[in-house]
Amino acid sequence: MNHIQLENISKIYNANSSQAQSALALLAEGMDSIAVKEQTGYSVGLYDINLNIKAGELHCIMGLSGSGKSTLIRHINRLIDPTSGKIWVDTSLNAKSNNNAQSPMAEESSSQTDANTNSAINILQLNDKELQHYRQQTVSMVFQHFGLVPHMTVMQNVAYGLRVRKMSVSERHEVARHWLNEVGLPNLEHSYPDELSGGMQQRVGLARALATDNPILLMDEAFSALDPLIRAQLQDQLLELQARLNKTIVFITHDIDEAVKVGQRISILNGGRLVQTGTPNDLRQNPADDYVAQFMRAKN
Repeated sequence: MNHIQLENISKIYNANSSQAQSALALLAEGMDSIAVKEQTGYSVGLYDINLNIKAGELHCIMGLSGSGKSTLIRHINRLIDPTSGKIWVDTSLNAKSNNNAQSPMAEESSSQTDANTNSAINILQLNDKELQHYRQQTVSMVFQHFGLVPHMTVMQNVAYGLRVRKMSVSERHEVARHWLNEVGLPNLEHSYPDELSGGMQQRVGLARALATDNPILLMDEAFSALDPLIRAQLQDQLLELQARLNKTIVFITHDIDEAVKVGQRISILNGGRLVQTGTPNDLRQNPADDYVAQFMRAKN
């Protein structure tokens, strides 16, 4: 069952509609993004991306710098809007989020949403109020450089999304405490971000994203700023949490070793185009082109 579907998504930066169409026409003829930039002056973020991400899947998006990874993930929460295309998200899965590991405030429920119910919405059609609700209830994000609020305590940072939802102080602090414990940071709730190591700060960012219990988790190079040992520990912790939580996770990385370790499927981008999607074994055994083959050979 697909949770997220990107349909013919293209993004041309700093171009009006007619200018973007000119750039898209060149891309359709096979011109690469560098040549399009040289000829038109417009940067290609993505071109004609068609991608399905399954419910409960940990899906890695990878490629070299400038390949479109971060542009793609920011379309899913509409920090970036595409030049053309549609983005479908099945919101019927919201009610089943965290079914295997309820947060302390969540009530057990035996009711299940019918898996056959077609509740996918094109999030590009959401108005401002609907988009705010979508971001609060459906999708969370963990950033590369932590994104913590420096004047807030660890507790306040983790509970921030629940505060926005108007949850009471005692309830949101209980939920925050639970997730700090889950990511291995008990007894640090009164500390401030600048008192923590980089690895600890990223654990706080992960706890903040999990505290809202949203079904989709976006992770943009979340571990790349960390030392190798801490990075490996957080990869292990993410896999352990995912085994229990069954979130739909879109994980951006430029590191093939990381992608192979954590990703159930991997999508490889090159110059804004989606080159290939498959399991690590698929990509290793049947690379679509030399670019994919070189990535897979780079694995240690």
